[in-house]
Amino acid sequence: MADTRSLLTGIALGVGATLAARDVLPLLAPLARPALKQGIKAAILGYERGREMAALLVETLSDIAAEVQVELQTQGAAHQAPVDVRIES
Repeated sequence: MADTRSLLTGIALGVGATLAARDVLPLLAPLARPALKQGIKAAILGYERGREMAALLVETLSDIAAEVQVELQTQGAAHQAPVDVRIES
């Protein structure tokens, strides 16, 4: 019985919402366009900011990788055969 009551309540709410939307949507249409534009504007700005941050991250990681490569090359040269260095004055 409770399941049938819940089903009927759900159907009644759905039908009521559909009928109400038919009358309410024309009233909300003038407000919907500016809100939609604001949402799209925010999405575009967020996307652009995300691209900038990603580019900065890639640049930073590239710089760090280059520094590590130089350090590895320096360490590799130090681990090779010792070099006889003479300083003459």
